[in-house]
Amino acid sequence: MLELNGEYWKEVDGGVLFINEAHNMRLWTALKGLEFEVENEGMSLTRISSFKVLKEYFFGLKRTKKGAFKQLMDAGVYAQFTNQFKKGEE
Repeated sequence: MLELNGEYWKEVDGGVLFINEAHNMRLWTALKGLEFEVENEGMSLTRISSFKVLKEYFFGLKRTKKGAFKQLMDAGVYAQFTNQFKKGEE
């Protein structure tokens, strides 16, 4: 089961926000990196493991990159971050 790491997240008015806005970009980059690695069969986007970074933010991630990617997609994490950045561009 996917859980949020309380060190990075806090709940505000029934919603979840980051404690520090700098983590927004770090998490978004890790999500995009994992997506790239899954779609390109293991080719790394950066020297830093996207998968390791995501394990800092979420407890209970699947053990494989493909499994974790599917789990995060099913949980709506990708949709939330994609929509968040689209709203910021308007």
